[in-house]
Amino acid sequence: MIRIKFGAGGSQEIKKVCNVCKKAVIQDLQVEDILVKKPSDIKVFDKDGNEITRTKLPDDLVNSVCEDCK
Repeated sequence: MIRIKFGAGGSQEIKKVCNVCKKAVIQDLQVEDILVKKPSDIKVFDKDGNEITRTKLPDDLVNSVCEDCK
């Protein structure tokens, strides 16, 4: 599961969180980790210059389980 928290001044936190306990933070993420692209002529690139072509989130971001809940 992905949790996004918006703070004052435009700050944001994006975290991969356990789907079972909904508390354990598995990984800190960046916007480019969760970015998906709709079919269009627009090209989207990550910070390393690689084109982002995925059209849905990877399963490991959608279904995440921490070590304690396995």
